[in-house]
Amino acid sequence: MSEFNNEIWFVGAEMAPLVKAGGLGDVMGSLPKVLLKTGMNVRVVIPYYKNIIPKNLIDIREVYPPGKVNFGEIPFDFGIKTGFAMGDIPVVLVEQNHFFNREDVYGSHGGVCAYKDNLWRYAMLAHGAVYAMRILGIPLVVHTHDWSGGLVPAVVRQTFGDEKVRLQGGTEGILNAKLGRHVNAKGLRPAIVFTIHNLGYQGVYGIDDFYDIGLDFKYNSSSAYEHFGTFNSLKGGMKLSDVVTTVSPTYAGEITSPGFGFGLDGELKSLKNEGRLKGILNGIDLDYWNPKTDRLISSNLNLNEDTYKLKDYGEWKDFKLKNKKALFSDISMPMKTGDNGEVLPLIGIVSRLTEEKGINEFLDALFNWSDFPFQAVILGSGKDYIEGKANYLSKIHGDKVYAMTGSYDEALSHKIYAAADIFVMPSKFEPCGLSQMIAMRYGCVIAAGDTGGLHDTVSDIMDAGVKNPSGILIKHTSPDGIAWALNELYNRYIGDGAEWGSLVVNSANKHFGWEDSAKVYESLYYGIIK
Repeated sequence: MSEFNNEIWFVGAEMAPLVKAGGLGDVMGSLPKVLLKTGMNVRVVIPYYKNIIPKNLIDIREVYPPGKVNFGEIPFDFGIKTGFAMGDIPVVLVEQNHFFNREDVYGSHGGVCAYKDNLWRYAMLAHGAVYAMRILGIPLVVHTHDWSGGLVPAVVRQTFGDEKVRLQGGTEGILNAKLGRHVNAKGLRPAIVFTIHNLGYQGVYGIDDFYDIGLDFKYNSSSAYEHFGTFNSLKGGMKLSDVVTTVSPTYAGEITSPGFGFGLDGELKSLKNEGRLKGILNGIDLDYWNPKTDRLISSNLNLNEDTYKLKDYGEWKDFKLKNKKALFSDISMPMKTGDNGEVLPLIGIVSRLTEEKGINEFLDALFNWSDFPFQAVILGSGKDYIEGKANYLSKIHGDKVYAMTGSYDEALSHKIYAAADIFVMPSKFEPCGLSQMIAMRYGCVIAAGDTGGLHDTVSDIMDAGVKNPSGILIKHTSPDGIAWALNELYNRYIGDGAEWGSLVVNSANKHFGWEDSAKVYESLYYGIIK
């Protein structure tokens, strides 16, 4: 009989606001927080990035004896520390200075220039997490994420065995009960949930690298990590988990097709047919992203309502104008007006600057537009040539375009959401997307690619049957397609005000909190330990 905690452990490379490189960080910071509020017993396991994690957000309470793992013939020691993040979220920190005491999470430029030893770094996270389980008690459920968490299922299995824990009797409420360390369980290992945040990042390495990360040789097979002669961390994570989730219902369907499957569509289709692939929409932290209380913006929204009506558009318009003036002052860009004397609409972009995000095509759309009737503020990092194109556009249209590239500025992102009239996400594929959810909460009208989570969250004004439209979905994210969408929105912006006001209010009324999705995950956790 194994000794289990009635807990769910989240294991991943990021946890906002401690450390964030993308949407994974938001989920690791938000979903556990909501589950804790429902009474569930949750811990979060992340690397201890000493150079990144703000000390004021971590309260370390316990330090445990070090563990050791051999990577090939090289032994590595690592430490385990426990405490609380942001006051009340239980955390386990895996400390290994050689691998984790660096300036970036995955590498420079938002991970585009990745550290060459990332496979070893996140193998260390997997071994450290399982070592912590042996000290603190085995959780009933391990929920791990993306390729950087893809080694966790193998280390769990080789440590505890292949038979999944099953509880005797009913499971309802077991993850909320205060039962201490001893849960009556028959089984050897925790149940494993694996979430794919972006199938485009798979952690693919040479097959010889498999022998240097502390895994049993049996996992070098097509039923685990081997994939056409390579080592594929994400594939193995999927295959060795009990349930695989993606971050939106539409994306769960898309990735079973060759066009979106990145070589794993066959594996994913099999998972779907077995009932082991589910799409659950991500959410955002509604307390943190709140235009009424946000401390990082110049002016807060002066409305008490939770549901807005068209009569409230005047307050929203005032909110946008005040924050636009403050943003333009901060970045030293003049506020321009059009021929009608109205302030030009402001386009906001907060994005990784990579091919799949469609930003390259957006920039081309503006380059090809002789006198585009917008101003734009761009924040992001990624591919050098896209950063360079954004900076060049800013240089030749300095009165209309501002670009901050190469790094992420949290305060500036808030200011962009608060000031922008139109938020652009012309993604070619988008597993979920959180930026459009945040932007809508701040009263932005969305122009987005018609894919994945964007399809699930943006109500298209061009669809005659849609209720409460909040933007426009771009079917073809080419420069011409993006320009067409922006022109459609511009014509509504300069209209009589009522249609644009309705779009703003509709956007602001879309509340994508975690509560509904957390209930789906709670049901999922109960289901796999029966």
